[in-house]
Amino acid sequence: MIHGRISFGNKIRIFMIVSSCLLLGILLTGSYLQTDHEKELAKSLYFEYRLNGETLRFGLWEDEETGIYQLFLPSFFAENRGEFLLRYKGGKGTVKIDGVSYRDGDSFTGDGREEIHSLEFLSPLGRVCGDKGLRVLVSENVPALLFTAEDKEDLFSIEEFANKKYIETGSLIMVDGEGKIVCKESLERLKVRGNLTATLDKKPLSFSFHTPLGLCGMAPGIKWNLLANATDGSYLRNKLVLDLANESIYGYEPDGAFVEVYLNGSYQGLYLLTEAVEVAKNRVEIEPRESWFLEMELDFRMEEDIPYVITGKGQIFAVHTETGITETEKEKIFDRLSDIESALEGQEGISLQSGKALGELLDLDSWAEAFLVQEISGDHDTGIASQFAFAPQKENSLLYAGPVWDFDGTMGNVNTAMFKNPAALTASVEQSRPEGNANQNRWFAALYQNDEFRAVVEEKYKNVFRGNLEEILDVKLKSYVEEIERCAVLDAFRWHEKRLGWMFVLPDDLTIPPGGDYEGYAQLQSHVRMAETFLMQKKDFLDKLWIEHRDFCIVEVQNDIPVLNQDYNQTLYYWVERGTPLQGLPQFVDENGIPYGYVDKKTGEKVFDGTIIWEDCILEPG
Repeated sequence: MIHGRISFGNKIRIFMIVSSCLLLGILLTGSYLQTDHEKELAKSLYFEYRLNGETLRFGLWEDEETGIYQLFLPSFFAENRGEFLLRYKGGKGTVKIDGVSYRDGDSFTGDGREEIHSLEFLSPLGRVCGDKGLRVLVSENVPALLFTAEDKEDLFSIEEFANKKYIETGSLIMVDGEGKIVCKESLERLKVRGNLTATLDKKPLSFSFHTPLGLCGMAPGIKWNLLANATDGSYLRNKLVLDLANESIYGYEPDGAFVEVYLNGSYQGLYLLTEAVEVAKNRVEIEPRESWFLEMELDFRMEEDIPYVITGKGQIFAVHTETGITETEKEKIFDRLSDIESALEGQEGISLQSGKALGELLDLDSWAEAFLVQEISGDHDTGIASQFAFAPQKENSLLYAGPVWDFDGTMGNVNTAMFKNPAALTASVEQSRPEGNANQNRWFAALYQNDEFRAVVEEKYKNVFRGNLEEILDVKLKSYVEEIERCAVLDAFRWHEKRLGWMFVLPDDLTIPPGGDYEGYAQLQSHVRMAETFLMQKKDFLDKLWIEHRDFCIVEVQNDIPVLNQDYNQTLYYWVERGTPLQGLPQFVDENGIPYGYVDKKTGEKVFDGTIIWEDCILEPG
């Protein structure tokens, strides 16, 4: 019998297997030693701060252009010495700051200076795998919202957001500028919101509490929004328009306050915290089961699980409801809206459907206020999106224009040429999009043709809106710039040049930062001047039109030129005082570099920039 005797050949094979395993181990060890663990360690490192018994966590962000890691801290650290515990996810890791080693749980004290500290990352085997810099950047003036979510990556995933269903739970700690915790709550939901802005790296968010709470002096509510203002270099457009609406309109309008946002310790930047537009106490206070709550919407943003009513003229309204809606109810809404459209189109504002005058079908005051907000701001979504409305379901009730919303694409920050011109009454123009586009400004344009409505608009501008607009220009705008100036620098630095690519329009006097120190990203003043100039010129134009009642001619400039993108360079409108020169006529060249000119469509005469205008006219290339 053979009792376990190993042949010579098997011994050789075993020897070769063992040798191979040893060699592989040596290679893997060498590879591990050569691997750069810097990113892994930096991502796992948190600076933990204890505030009134609560733990706040702040992570690092690397400026890849300089290789320096930044520690962004909320504004209350400007008056508080930062004493942190260094924490590593998983409890393993070591860094050296200015030559001093810090392991998990070790204490680090920052003195608030913005000098660049040396920062070394040590691998688990003690090897230096990164030698960078560390700078502490402290904000000013605004409160901080610190969110914790289970999975930040999934929350920010475009794939998850595609159906707008992905929701996280989590928690929120809000700290004011003096270091007082003003809110500590678990969240019912936390999600990415928005449409175009949701596709950008700086995400807009919405969150909900389990019970109503008030934030930043605003009335208690369950749902809240965080506007990223990623497309608005001034950060002010939404806030200024909400202020104008709140000061000028008796009914409910959403309010907002500037905040900075952190998510799982990661600095996200400067945001505008706003009340959510919803049917609720302290918001739109209507009885949801006895009223309809509608919103004008774009055709390409229609979703399968939201009911819509499309009028005979093609105006799209989303029906916001928590309980769903029957086909019968949709027919009733359609009939109500059709009655209004009949009055809008009817002679002397009388509906052929019911025989009622326009003022018996919709509330002229609220719609005039909505018209003025859109016109003053120069909103490129005027009459096509983000315009809410509500009506009691009972017969003979009026349709009211609801709260205003969504104003980052205003005050010249628009990529459609018509809305860049402050000296034009754009809210009165029906074809605000290219011919064939389903999204047109039907309602506001038709409303302005009604004498009674136009009189309400002029009266409200003269006695209410004009004074509030002056206050914004003289007082509030400057005050807000002082409030957010430091935050705006840090936000612009955090998102670098990619932020410039998010904006619809860049100011003419903007200088692109060459890189280097973070203060080189300070661009706030250029963007603010652009918004301020638009509002000043818009006020000057409306004063002439509605207060001084000067005599204007309307010049329609048709730019159906093959070399132009008609989505952005469609028909322009100019209001020109009779007997004065047309100014700002666009100049285009064809593919051969030959300039296009313009001719009066009626007379065939050539028209140039500077031509004296005596009557309404339509210009076309020629």
